[in-house]
Amino acid sequence: MKHRGSTLKALLLVSTSALPLMASADDALCEQKAAEVRAQREHAQAQGNAHRVEGLERALAAIEQDCSNESVLEDAREDVRERLADVQTRQAEFEQAMQSGDESDVRKRRLKLEEATLELEEDTEALNALTRQVEP
Repeated sequence: MKHRGSTLKALLLVSTSALPLMASADDALCEQKAAEVRAQREHAQAQGNAHRVEGLERALAAIEQDCSNESVLEDAREDVRERLADVQTRQAEFEQAMQSGDESDVRKRRLKLEEATLELEEDTEALNALTRQVEP
């Protein structure tokens, strides 16, 4: 039992030392993004993937140097724009397959369209969640 308590204290100390003492609303999204990269880095370290660790350390340095809530939101907006373009492309491909009458192609194109639509919905939900985090 004593070992577990000291382990929990050590875990709490390590996890809080990775965060700034006070994250302001001005950089809340950046801190969240940095925390996600730190978690990925720890996982890569545990897996012994030095190349991935190096890349994640560069990403973390870039976040710490250049990140703002607005840049995080703009990245999320860009993701939504890209997914919307994918959906539009998949829709056109599906319509073309429908015109050809090839049932196999229609099924394949429908699945691709559904997948792209789901990804658009996920990215849109992520953008909305980020926006809610920074709204007063």
